[in-house]
Amino acid sequence: MITTLMKHEWLRTRGLLGTIGAIVLVLVAAGTALTATGWPGISLIGMLMVVVPLVALVPAAQIALTIHYWQSSYSRTGYFTQSLPVRGPTIYAAKLLWALLISFAGLLASVGLLLAAWPVLAGQLGAERNPFSIIQQMWSSGAAVASTPLLLAGIVLFVGMILVWPIQYFFAASVGSETPLNRLGLGGPVVVFLGLYLASQVLTFLGIAALPWGIGMTDGQLGVVQWSVFAEMAAGSASTNDIMPIGFVPVILLVTLACLMRTVHSWRSKVSLV
Repeated sequence: MITTLMKHEWLRTRGLLGTIGAIVLVLVAAGTALTATGWPGISLIGMLMVVVPLVALVPAAQIALTIHYWQSSYSRTGYFTQSLPVRGPTIYAAKLLWALLISFAGLLASVGLLLAAWPVLAGQLGAERNPFSIIQQMWSSGAAVASTPLLLAGIVLFVGMILVWPIQYFFAASVGSETPLNRLGLGGPVVVFLGLYLASQVLTFLGIAALPWGIGMTDGQLGVVQWSVFAEMAAGSASTNDIMPIGFVPVILLVTLACLMRTVHSWRSKVSLV
């Protein structure tokens, strides 16, 4: 059933996603051409036209799918969707899996387009033109100071931080469409998301304070080191900036899990379209 529902998601969103992809592709192609001219000013604009769309591709797709999620579940065609002879959590699972799949595909597309445009960008930056040589050098540099599991964990964490957004966006769309917030229309999800964002910031700070460790250099290798946010605040300009605190990771995971469970509960028993 989820496969069938995901097929419908593809049919409903392919035009929207295709438009976003086409815009990014045109901008990257135009930016690459402008960069290749080597003209001062023009080449800089060209590089911006390449980098900005590539960075914005995944967020734009996620936001577009969230708006579609809200419209198809609670707004324009919400009555039809909620009346399907399918359990609400199943419908939600299909929509969320589709959004996660598109997010991952968008990330791969961004990387692929960057690799394609890199030889031209490198010509202006004075860097190695072969992107695979750059990747190999970066991996070798990382492997010199960190173990392979740690490097892979960093990549997984980076991808995971991208994939949490659809879960949180869909949470805001669902809870913001419950009574009485549904009277605000699209404003309901916006209010919930702002509340979620503020709560996440507070909880993230508490998580960093509660887990006084970070990833930093120790004896020439990356590893877990002592790090206190309060000590850093007291140090001021003398603070250590080359340590990444790890307290935010469990907080984000727990907040995202809570959003996931609450959205399932919303689909199961809290949906209101009136």
